[in-house]
This record gives sequence, C-alpha cells and structure tokens, in this order.
Amino acid sequence: MEKNLENTLIALLEAETEARGIVEKAEKEARELREQTKKEVQRIIEEAKTQEEQEIKETLNKVRNRAELIREEIRDRAKKEAQHWEELSLRNHDKAAKFVIEQIISNENL
Repeated sequence: MEKNLENTLIALLEAETEARGIVEKAEKEARELREQTKKEVQRIIEEAKTQEEQEIKETLNKVRNRAELIREEIRDRAKKEAQHWEELSLRNHDKAAKFVIEQIISNENL
C-alpha cells in the first residue's frame, strides 16, 4: 500500500510539474501574443496615419488645382470684360469727339 501511495504521489508530482509547464507555456504564449498584438496595432495605426496623410495631400492638391483654375477663369473674364469696355470706350470716343466738334461748329454758326 505504501508503494501505491508512493506511486500516486510521484504521479501527482509529475502531473503537477507537467501542469506547471503547461501554465508557463500558456503564459509565455499569451505574452508573445500580447506583444504581437501591440506590434500589429501599432503597424495598423502607422499605416492609417500614412494613408490619412496621403489622402490629405491629395485633397489639398485637388483644392489648390481647382483654386488655380478658378483664378484663371476670373482673370480671363476680367481681361475680356476690360477689353470689351476698352473697345466700347474707343468707339464711343470717336462718336463723342464728332459730337463735340459738331456742337462747336454749330455754335460758331450762331
């Protein structure tokens, strides 16, 4: 019976040692998994930041390009309108000069 008790105790100690080994292995794997998870999260965050920065740059470039197009359109319209008013002024200048000359001539005849 003592031999049975001794064998049982030995088996129990071996089982406890094996269980301790399993727990230590599980704890080690859990630590490694936490580290991997932290690294993966950090990688995802960095990737998201990089993507966000790229999208911001692209949006800014689109806005700048659109603003430049609008400035060019406004400048072109202003030039056309200035040219139109200049042409109109030149045409009316000749008419105004003729009118003034006619008025002077007609007043001299009085």
